[in-house]
Amino acid sequence: MRRGVRVVWPLLLVLGFIIIGSDAGTKWQKQEEKKPEKLICYECNSLYDARCADPFDPYTLGHVDCNLKDPPEHLNSTIKPALCRKIVQKVQGKTRVIRGCGYIPDKRHGNECVKRTGTHEVHVTYCACTKSYCNIGHPGTYPSISVTVAALLVIVIKFLHIE
Repeated sequence: MRRGVRVVWPLLLVLGFIIIGSDAGTKWQKQEEKKPEKLICYECNSLYDARCADPFDPYTLGHVDCNLKDPPEHLNSTIKPALCRKIVQKVQGKTRVIRGCGYIPDKRHGNECVKRTGTHEVHVTYCACTKSYCNIGHPGTYPSISVTVAALLVIVIKFLHIE
C-alpha cells in the first residue's frame, strides 16, 4: 500500500502542473481578447497539415492576427475581419478541416454551427465565432483538459487501490 502512495505523489505533482499550465494559457488568451482591435484565429487546412484535423491541439499550430492579413482578392480591400471560422467538409467519406479568418459578418450568436448536406455524399459544417482563439471547435465538442486529467487521476487511484 505504501509503495502505491509513493508512486502516486509524483504523478499528482505532474498532473497539477498540467492543470495549472492549462489555466495559465487560458488566462493569457483571455487577456488577448480584451483588445477589440485584434482578432486572432487559428489558421490551417488539414489537407496540407494533419494537425489541423480533429481532435485539434491548439498548442501545436500557430495563429494569425487577422487584421494583419490582406482580405481575399474577391472582397473589397478595405473590409476588416469579422470572425474566426472552422469548416468541416466531408466529401465521399474524406474529411477536411479548415480554420481561419472570416470577413463577412455572421448573423448567428456565439459558436452556433450550420450543417448542410448535398448530393454525392457532401456534408459541410460551418462554425463562426467573434472572439480570438475561438475556432478550436464547437463548444461542448471536446472535454476540457481539467476534466480529462481528473478522469485519469480517478483511474490511476482505482488501479493502485489507494483509499
